[in-house]
Amino acid sequence: MVSESLSQLVRWLGGKAEELGVEIYPGFAASEILYDANHNVIGIGTNDMGIAKDGSKKDNFQRGVELRVFMSIYHIWFLMLLLGRVTLLAEGCRGSLSEKVLRDYNLREKAQAQHQTYALGIKEVWEIDEAKHKTGTVLHTLGWPLDHRTYGGSFLYHMNDRQVFQFFRNLN
Repeated sequence: MVSESLSQLVRWLGGKAEELGVEIYPGFAASEILYDANHNVIGIGTNDMGIAKDGSKKDNFQRGVELRVFMSIYHIWFLMLLLGRVTLLAEGCRGSLSEKVLRDYNLREKAQAQHQTYALGIKEVWEIDEAKHKTGTVLHTLGWPLDHRTYGGSFLYHMNDRQVFQFFRNLN
């Protein structure tokens, strides 16, 4: 699949996920993690909607829902897969639920994991000679052109009539 935009790619991937039986709930943000009596993750809760700035319920108030999982739940900001004893949280940079789980289970200390790092990236769109262009080609350069002590790299994506270049490096 060759895509001109991230939104097209996400729609395509969503269709593929649904073909595999994944339920997709766009527009819902996870606001809490649900646990069973043994403190196993069993789903997520969404925010209540229709609440005024002062905290009162407006006429359009709607209670948040609990989405309990047996296989998987995907929605725009949160992906949770329960595969045996594994839970994957993919809610973006320093996600609030991921941070809560890290604290609740003391995961950073148990895994001796480093704290999150940040990087800065740039993106350029180049028009290249058609003889050098192969639509769909992707090139990732982990580390290059940086020295061996610096985290970073680049991505080259051949997309229809142009090539997109991205470069990133850490901010440490």
